[in-house]
Amino acid sequence: MSYQLRHSEPLGDNLRRICRKQIEGAIAVAKDEVKTDDTPVHEMRKHLKKARGALRLVRKEIGRGLFREQNRCLRDVGRLTSDIRDAEVRLQTVRQLQEITQRHGRSAYGKLEGMLILELENFMAAFAEWQTQAVPMLERADSAVDRWILAQFNGNQLRGAVQASYKQARKALGKATANPTAENFHAFRTRAKTLWYQLRILRPVNPVVLKSLSDDLRSLSDLLGRAHDLSFLGARLRSEHGKSKWQREGHKLLAIIEVSQTDLQRGAAELAQHFFAERPRDFGSRVASWFQEWEGKSSHSLAEALVT
Repeated sequence: MSYQLRHSEPLGDNLRRICRKQIEGAIAVAKDEVKTDDTPVHEMRKHLKKARGALRLVRKEIGRGLFREQNRCLRDVGRLTSDIRDAEVRLQTVRQLQEITQRHGRSAYGKLEGMLILELENFMAAFAEWQTQAVPMLERADSAVDRWILAQFNGNQLRGAVQASYKQARKALGKATANPTAENFHAFRTRAKTLWYQLRILRPVNPVVLKSLSDDLRSLSDLLGRAHDLSFLGARLRSEHGKSKWQREGHKLLAIIEVSQTDLQRGAAELAQHFFAERPRDFGSRVASWFQEWEGKSSHSLAEALVT
């Protein structure tokens, strides 16, 4: 798979290839050169997040200036579509909630859905040129990969980068559990998702264990993602002042949102406490030992084949 280390390549070349592949994938989406299962905006943003996850693995080695330049470029491309993506999320969340409540014989949210459809259409019209703006920015980020100097990049540096991501996520979890706001949980999810992408890159190093760890992080991210989507929709509903056609539907939905959001955050916190129980230094040591053993292998193991 393209988003994984290859045994046949030096480590630095691996990471350069992985990051470039994701940037080129984002360019292809922006140019309408590929068909996607999701919306173009969401598909491109997934490529951007995966590219930034790989970029953070070489943050120290390529230098602060180049890292900031490239990371800022990828971040700014994502911001071109943030309003469209936010509107997509609100609409998708209402439709999911509507499907659930209708199965239980409760009222639908047709007026609210209609309003959110209109909002999405307005944002899509307002930012219709996002693709034209995104392509040259992504091409600059792509060309910047050529300036990475990674000939001496090794397992110790890789271990340090992954350990730093784990430590940052662990710290964000502590803040979220001490002060369980939607913003703190979202910040934790962002850090945990960066670690998830990085463990996916490393998966061939220890396919069985890293698949299990990646699956746990994905479950954690999904829980927090649903909680964030609910919180995001709730904030939109509360921001409406005065009377509106969908106000009654919005009030009914807010009660469901508040209960569901709390339950999701609680479940995610329990899973996260278990995952991040290990000290960052110990986690980093495990990663280093797996990589050292993998580097010494001349061929892929049966275990890797079984979980691929």
